[in-house]
Amino acid sequence: MSFHSTKIHLWELGGRDVSEHEPSANIQADDIETVLENGGSSGLSQHLLNVESRRLGIAQGEQELLAVEEIKDRIKLLDHQLNAAHRALFRMGSGALFADEVGLGKTIEIGMVLKEMDFRETHHSFLVLTPAQLAPQWQKELKNKFGLEFVCNYDDEFSGFDAHDKIVASVDTAKMSGSREEVLSRRWDVLVLDEAHYVRNRDTIRYELIDTIDYGQAFFATATPIQNDITDLYNIINLVRPGLLGTKDEFERRFVADKETSQIKNADELQKRLQPVMIRNRREETKIDFTNRRVQTNTFEPSASEQKLYESVTDFVRSSYSSANARHLVMLTLEKEVVSSPRAVDGTISRWLERDDHSISRSERNQLSAIRETIDSIDTTTKQKRLSNILGSLDDQVEETQAVVFTQFRPTQQEIAEQVRREGYTAHIVNGDLSSRGKERVVGEFKSEGGVLIATDSISEGRNLQFCNVMVNYDLPWNPMKVEQRIGRIDRIGQDREVFVFNLALEGTVEEHVLDKLYGKINLFNQSIGGLREILSRMEKSGSDFEREVFERLRSADDAVELENNFEEMAVDLEENKEAAEKMDDFNKSVFDNFEFTGGEA
Repeated sequence: MSFHSTKIHLWELGGRDVSEHEPSANIQADDIETVLENGGSSGLSQHLLNVESRRLGIAQGEQELLAVEEIKDRIKLLDHQLNAAHRALFRMGSGALFADEVGLGKTIEIGMVLKEMDFRETHHSFLVLTPAQLAPQWQKELKNKFGLEFVCNYDDEFSGFDAHDKIVASVDTAKMSGSREEVLSRRWDVLVLDEAHYVRNRDTIRYELIDTIDYGQAFFATATPIQNDITDLYNIINLVRPGLLGTKDEFERRFVADKETSQIKNADELQKRLQPVMIRNRREETKIDFTNRRVQTNTFEPSASEQKLYESVTDFVRSSYSSANARHLVMLTLEKEVVSSPRAVDGTISRWLERDDHSISRSERNQLSAIRETIDSIDTTTKQKRLSNILGSLDDQVEETQAVVFTQFRPTQQEIAEQVRREGYTAHIVNGDLSSRGKERVVGEFKSEGGVLIATDSISEGRNLQFCNVMVNYDLPWNPMKVEQRIGRIDRIGQDREVFVFNLALEGTVEEHVLDKLYGKINLFNQSIGGLREILSRMEKSGSDFEREVFERLRSADDAVELENNFEEMAVDLEENKEAAEKMDDFNKSVFDNFEFTGGEA
């Protein structure tokens, strides 16, 4: 059991302190004054009671957001965000789970909570834990939008978790040996955890770390508190508010009707239990006028040389594939590269041919050499021409062209950059070689200078690019989750223009099958991240990686008819998963519908 689960809840903006007594949410300022008059007969120290009396007096006397005036010129706070922050501060005690749907600004809501605490000077030590790629963004938003100076664990001036009072850090850094000891060596007034669904499993080091941290208040954020199992919700809530839902056995006995299907019972009672700890806004319940998303997906006929290259690579993969060693990873990469760009394929083949360890046979070497000859015969690709058309059409419609182009491969990225520069555009490149700070710098330059941002999936999750409204998927990840994560960079709150997404795919290739059979079956471009995660969860949970499954279906087909049948079977599986996900959505609604998530007006 974690240390913080044994503490009494003494409320001021939900604060809590150490006591031998049972937790209570009913201690008021008048109660403490009475205890003081009686000489502290409750056993609490005189000093503690004086402190809590003062803090509770502040909270009860000023239950309004005082810091709004200070930041009104920095950020426009929406009604649902103000209501969420107000409820978390004044009505939810020792912490809250912010469970708004994707794109509604959970970071802003928590930022407002932290700003109010800092403004009132009631809390002094703050630890914000996030996925690694989001830590610099959290730091930047807290500074630019709320005037809060946090040090990030990636900063040069970061001296350890025991050396600063306001820290944004990667949760995986915090759990590492050395860092973990520093995190656990002190008490934090406030703990923030972003993407809290990553700690839904009690058997992970992440969960154990969060459960062990000594903190006063906890604010967690996730759009998907329930993913595969109702116990996901239990585990997360038990970190935010230990004991609120009882023991796990008690929770399952009272609220779970069927473990296999996560069917719920006593939904009304569960809603009542969640009321003091969960805040959830839905898109349709807000007053936000979300812009339209227009997705244009066209398949283009490859040139004769491109078709020959695709067939040669696919034949090589089928004839040379072996799952007995690491070779299958190279084969999978080749199948992805061949529909991205000839240059991407050439890079992989060249590295293979340059090896002198006899890892490939003479026959394979001859096949690879023939593939390189085909690559040399290709001057300009079909996708290059289509990208040029898209950028040219933008020039005709807007004063300054600004578009994000996503690709999975560095050689393709370089090829695109060279092309857009030749055509007179500024090219900005972001990939995994850049540090988080470097990515922030390049994105900032793209925002101010315009042009084309050519990015790999190293920024497909968590980065805010809503100042741009045009995206090109130069090559398509086989996993639909990655596609939606890309689109989510520009189609999010703060986007005030129509969003245009262009998907480039070659006819007669795996891209066409993925688009037609798989993306179409789950209606990808109308799905949310949460919905996709639920649809794909069965494949992931069974140990069958989605992309690996696509590859196996492609590799094992002996002819075009069998290939069609293989993808049709996979589409049927996805359809079944979609139906299961819809049942889970119905289950979520049975818990969350008619739920007073954000409470009254701020």
